Amino acid sequence: MNEIIAHIMTKKPGIDEIDIGATEEKLGAAFPVQFHQLYKLVNNAEIGDWLLFPIKARKNVKKTWDDIVRQNIEARKEGLAEGWIAVGEDGTGDKLCLKTSNGLMEEPIYVWYHEDGQTEQIAQRLMSFIMLLSQEE
Repeated sequence: MNEIIAHIMTKKPGIDEIDIGATEEKLGAAFPVQFHQLYKLVNNAEIGDWLLFPIKARKNVKKTWDDIVRQNIEARKEGLAEGWIAVGEDGTGDKLCLKTSNGLMEEPIYVWYHEDGQTEQIAQRLMSFIMLLSQEE
């Protein structure tokens, strides 16, 4: 994971296990290993045109008022179906999403198109998504 950090614009330092766990509990599903590792290295990462939603830091709540939990509440209002977790956005209203199953977020990464509610798989896992976007730049 460390070798691909060069391809990620950082917004905030990483987040600790307690905050990650609290967020997973609120979302009702655990992050895939690569997302878990990334959040420990950097919170609110930018990958290409995509901005990953931050995890609320209990030590700095005022700086993370807009977090992944709040974003998912809003995404549900916009029509994102149950069984999906929005992990980021590109500024157009489309969301980067993970499918959930049995309390876990699966590794494949999808785009949820807000205009028609369709989803499209764009990468097998976080690492391949980052490498794909870094090759496009």
